[in-house]
This record gives sequence, structure tokens and C-alpha cells, in this order.
Amino acid sequence: MGEAEPPQFPIPRIRIDGFRDWAFGVARTFRRLPALERTLEDYPSTATWSLSGHALQVGNLRPEPLMFAPPDGTVTVPLNKVLKNNFWAGSYVFRLLNREKLHFAPFFADRRRLQQLSDAVSAAVPMAFAGLADLLGDVLIQVPVTVVVPSVDVPRDAVDLSLNATWSPGSTPRPLSAAARAKWDELLTGAALSGRFQEAACISVDGRRQPVESEMWDAETGTILSATAPTAILRRVSVNGHVQQHEPRLFAAVDPDTERREVRIRLAHTTTTTVGEDDGQDANYWLARRHDLEERRRLEETRDFVQYRPASGSSRERARALADIRFLIDRHGERGVDLWDPYLTGNDILQTLFWCPHSAVPLRGLTDGRDPPRAVPSGPAGEPEPEAPEAPRASFADRQRGILTRDGGNLEGLRLEYRNSRGPGGWAFHDRFLIFPNGRDGPRA
Repeated sequence: MGEAEPPQFPIPRIRIDGFRDWAFGVARTFRRLPALERTLEDYPSTATWSLSGHALQVGNLRPEPLMFAPPDGTVTVPLNKVLKNNFWAGSYVFRLLNREKLHFAPFFADRRRLQQLSDAVSAAVPMAFAGLADLLGDVLIQVPVTVVVPSVDVPRDAVDLSLNATWSPGSTPRPLSAAARAKWDELLTGAALSGRFQEAACISVDGRRQPVESEMWDAETGTILSATAPTAILRRVSVNGHVQQHEPRLFAAVDPDTERREVRIRLAHTTTTTVGEDDGQDANYWLARRHDLEERRRLEETRDFVQYRPASGSSRERARALADIRFLIDRHGERGVDLWDPYLTGNDILQTLFWCPHSAVPLRGLTDGRDPPRAVPSGPAGEPEPEAPEAPRASFADRQRGILTRDGGNLEGLRLEYRNSRGPGGWAFHDRFLIFPNGRDGPRA
């Protein structure tokens, strides 16, 4: 751990789209505290950050106010995705902000680039910074609190919070003070201060119904020694049991490269067991419904959804879209799946609904019973060329029956309805929908 120890590079250099002449990497160095002090002292005059022994290109760094990062609770602290082992009392964080971030403009132009880089780095280092684009180009200094380990408990039959402080071996216990509060919908439902204590105290805040957050500090100096993010106690647990079936579902499907291949899907019966109190339609239930309505409005206004950009002659984006659909069906389809598409074919169903791993759940496909429109070739003058007469084909419904009969396999655990609109019933539709109609909180699409 000497001053001249060279940096270590735990993973190979990374190249990502959009940075033709750039390569990214991860460097790890060990330095004693005086080296950090010298780097901080030298930066204002040299504009160089050389803590590792090599100059790191940085922008114009400005210090932000000192922060304290608590461990994750029921609420996740975003900064913990890049901090090291912030599990116990919490950490002080010094941030030197790069205001312009000129070198990082390509990341802000296309957020997929940051996700690609984050995925490559997290394969070797437990850091997931894709959701922290505002920190690009900044310097973070983490100082963890190790002198004390706190715990905050809500006894089963008590209203007050129970606070305990475990001092690290070799440290001298000192007088502490603590505060706690409970909030609901950003409204304060309880708050209190403790008296002075060294190892244990009680605070008159009811933490049984709403998440509680707290702080503990040195009563003599006012230095924060621990904090907790809002954390709720468990009052009810729902456990899903997945009983694997011996017989898989077997069928054939055409992959995005138009290759027909055999597919085997393992099936499971899902049962749900709920343990604990059931509050029914309490205030939190209705608050969740309100948030759901607000989120739908926000998504409509921001168009915040996944986009696919297929390239001519490439099936890559189609494969990605199919993988996303199958992921959603796996994640949310335990009570049934509806798929609406005016041009939904038997091959489409084999590539989507047949992949549902939940046994005997209702799967429904709805089509308008139409073939997709075909592009009409044009002649040299731009006029449509006359089409050659086609041999009569079987009806749309008969052709789909034939596909499913040929490739549907053993139909194990499959409870499928595939319908097309007929006559005056219903309305024509042109959009495509993946719907989970029987979710615990209502339908999702």
C-alpha cells in the first residue's frame, strides 16, 4: 500500500457503441490518507486529479455540500449502487461535481450507451451506475462510519421504537441522541427525540403501520453516526409456491432467423399463500390506486416506453422484442395472458403465448382474421406493377389451425383460446396489446 503502487485493472478494456476512439476500464489503487489530502490540496492550483499516481482527466470540479448516505431500507438509496458495502451505520459522501460534463455528452444523447457500459463493469465490480447518469464525471469520496452499528426494532406488542447501539471493539462509548419519524404520503404521522443514551433507548414513534426513518448522532459534537432510510416492518407476506410438473410442453416455433426448431418449456403450478394481517382496502390500498392512475397519466405524457429500431436485413431487434414479451409473460402471466393483434397468426402464438411457463392459466389470443398488407412492387415509372394471379388459398382461420396442429406439440398445461372477430360484434382494432387481465391490483397492459 505504498505511494508508488501502480493501479490494478481487474477487467479488460471495454468498447461500446457511440465512442469510436474511446476505451473504458476499471482501475483500482490503494493509497494512504495523506495521498488523498495532498490531491485535494493540489487540485485548486493544478486542476489535476492524480490520486492514483496518474493524472485523471476531469472537468472543473466544485464541492457539493457534505452528504450522509444511510443503508437501503424499504426505500432504496440510489447512491448505494456505487458505494462500497454501505450496509451498516451508513457513510459520509463528499461529491466533487463536474458541472459541464462535456466529455460525457454521448451518454446523455443515448441512454443505452450508459446501460451497456454499466452492464460490462458490473460483471466484475458490484456497481450498477446506469441509473446515476447525473454522477458522470464527478469524484465521490466515501467515508464509512464503523465506530457503531445501530439497530431499530418495532417490538410486536409495543408502540415505541427500540434503538440499540453496538460499539466496535476498542472504541469508547459516548453519549448519543436519536430522532425518528414516520410519514404517509409525505405527511408526518409521528416524530420524536430520544434522551441521551449510550447503548439503548426508546422513541415514541409508532412504526407498525408506516415506514420509519431515524438518525443517531454524537450528543457532544453533533456528528451523525448512523441513519436509516424509510423502512417498514413486515405485517403480511405472500408466498408463491411453484410445483414443477414432470411433463414439459413440447412444440415447434420459427425463430427470428426463420429457422424452425423444437422448443421445450418446463411447466409449474403456482399457488399463493398469505401469512399475516390483511388490512383489506385500507388507506394504503387507495393511495396505491391513486399513484397507479398518476403513473398512467405520466407515461402517456412522457412516452416512457421501450422502443425497437429494426435495421433492414437484421432480425436482432425482433429477437429482442420477442425476448421482452416472453420475459413479461413469465413475470406477470401467472394468472393469465391476453394478446391482441389484428394480424395474430398461429406462428405468432407459438412464439409468444406457448412460452408461458405457468401451467393451465387462461391464455387468449385475439385477431381480426386478416393477413398483413403486402408491399406492392412498382415499375420504372413508379406505377404499381400488375400482380400475377394467385392460386386460391385456404381461409385465414384454416391456415392458422393447420399451423397449430402441425407445430403445437403435446399441448401440455395449455389452456388457450384463439379467436377472430366475426360479423358486427365488437370494433375493428389496429394496435397490438399484451394484457395481464387478472392481476392482484387489476389488469395491466
